[in-house]
Amino acid sequence: MIACAVKDYTAIIDSPCGMLGILDDGKVVRAINFIYNKAQARAPRSELSEVTATQLASFFSDATFQFDLPLVPSATPFQSRARDALLRIPVGETRSYGNVAKTIRSSARAIAGACRRNPLPIIVPCHRVVAFNGLGGFSGKLDGEPLVIKKWLLKHESASQ
Repeated sequence: MIACAVKDYTAIIDSPCGMLGILDDGKVVRAINFIYNKAQARAPRSELSEVTATQLASFFSDATFQFDLPLVPSATPFQSRARDALLRIPVGETRSYGNVAKTIRSSARAIAGACRRNPLPIIVPCHRVVAFNGLGGFSGKLDGEPLVIKKWLLKHESASQ
C-alpha cells in the first residue's frame, strides 16, 4: 500500500469493499488503496483513472473479469517475481504463502511481506494468498476491516477459505 493523501487520488470510487482510492500518473496505475476513513467519491481526473474505475466495477460485477491496465513496475526483481506469481493464481483459488514461495524459490515470510507492500490489491490478487492454517493477513493486518475485505473478495471469487 502506498501512503497517499486523499487529495492526491486521481479518483475515489465506492465499491462493495468500501471506498477505493486510485492513483495514477496518466501512464500507469500506481496504487489502489482501501480508504478506511470517511471519504467522498471523486470522479476520475484522468483517462487512466476512468478506465481503472470502469475495470474495477467490472470485477465487482463479475469476479472472472480480467484486468488490462498498465501497472507501475515492481520496485525490485523479487517484488516482480512475487507479483507474477500472484497474477498466476486463478480466480476462485487460493495458495498458501509457502506454496507461492516455492514457485519463486523464496520464503513464506518474504511472500507475506510482498503481499503487505502490494500497491495494487484486487488487480494483483494478494487476497488469494492465505496461511497454511487459515486466512492469514491482508494489507499488513491480521484482524479488523482488512480481513473483512479479504473474506469478501474470496467469497466474491467463490474461493474456498
